[in-house]
Amino acid sequence: MVWLIALGLGLATAQAQTLTIESWRKDDQIFWDKVLIPAFQRLHPEIKLQFKPEEPLAYDSRLEARLSTRRAGDLIFCRPFDASVRMQAKGYLLPLKEEALQNFNPQARRAWTTDDGSTTYCLPVAYVMHGLFYNKKILRDLKLEPPKTWEHFYQLLTRVAANKTVTPLALGTADMWESTQVVFTGLGPNFWEGEKARQGLMEGTVKFTDPGFLKAWGMMARLKPYMHPEQNSMSNGDIQLLFATGNAAVYPSGSWDIDFLRSTSFAYKKPIELGVFKPPVEHDGQACHISVHPDFGIGVNKNSPNQDAALKFIAWLGTADFAQLLTDTLTGYFPLADHPIQFNDPLGQEMMNWRRSCQDTIRLNAQKINRVWPSMEEELWFANVKVLNQDITPEQAARHIQSVHEKNAYLK
Repeated sequence: MVWLIALGLGLATAQAQTLTIESWRKDDQIFWDKVLIPAFQRLHPEIKLQFKPEEPLAYDSRLEARLSTRRAGDLIFCRPFDASVRMQAKGYLLPLKEEALQNFNPQARRAWTTDDGSTTYCLPVAYVMHGLFYNKKILRDLKLEPPKTWEHFYQLLTRVAANKTVTPLALGTADMWESTQVVFTGLGPNFWEGEKARQGLMEGTVKFTDPGFLKAWGMMARLKPYMHPEQNSMSNGDIQLLFATGNAAVYPSGSWDIDFLRSTSFAYKKPIELGVFKPPVEHDGQACHISVHPDFGIGVNKNSPNQDAALKFIAWLGTADFAQLLTDTLTGYFPLADHPIQFNDPLGQEMMNWRRSCQDTIRLNAQKINRVWPSMEEELWFANVKVLNQDITPEQAARHIQSVHEKNAYLK
């Protein structure tokens, strides 16, 4: 009898599988380890999961190296559109069947579906929204209200600067990506009318030298006086802490930062009163556009030896239980599945409410526009940092980016 029990335990151990999840979301490690993974393992105790995130800026190149040498994990965090379509084109991702995708509409799938619509290669998981966080106490003490127009925004920053107690605008350029993914594509859509211009760029009927884009770069060129004096050397992490410690008034970012701003040790010691406002418009009554961006999907490594177990995890990601758990656990990551969910966070709910009065768009260059060499994403980082630092003019940025865009083979 003893040897039978031992044999049974040995078989159970032999049958247990460990799946590794590749990701760039280091900030979310605790939530995956303490909440999401245990929830899945309660349903599938025979499958173990390891969440192994990379540094965000190193993720793509290191993942590519591991995939090409068959050393990558079983489950892959997929960036939207062009970044992941390259992995699919090289045969690294397992095509997903309709059964796994039944709770996702075509709009949710589009960021991880081939151009011809025939193959979806990553399960859509979450989207994020862009906005500006602010310290309620700082504004209240100065008798200021969240601005609705850009002129009011500049007036607010000027008032905070004149008070000389905190940095008006928490924004740095050391990491570069914020200049494009937060400021230009996150705050710019109201200048260029959102989707109208984005579609026009892909069709070749709109140019980066058009007035809407010049206005967006003009906005960026006005921000330097309100940034920290050492912003050139300040990373995104530095900027997060500058705001989280109550030393900055306004922090342009997005819903993905809600949990960090609440869970950082500084927030526990001395929590700030968090508020959020949507990107301003040029004038009262103007139609507003919000960047509602598909942030990540999760796919299966085509060369994984554990595909059956990985597909069980993919199936769980499509359930209503996961959608609600994601909403409750990673505040600010909104599920892409069609399931109804309950929002338990006031900031997340406030941002969601913007979609009732504003039109959705996505990050300007995410779809097809990056398919050019040199990469449009990298060129935007380069140009936008220089505009923020007042090293080049909006007109110079526009001409340079348009010259890159004209090399794109997808222009009609």
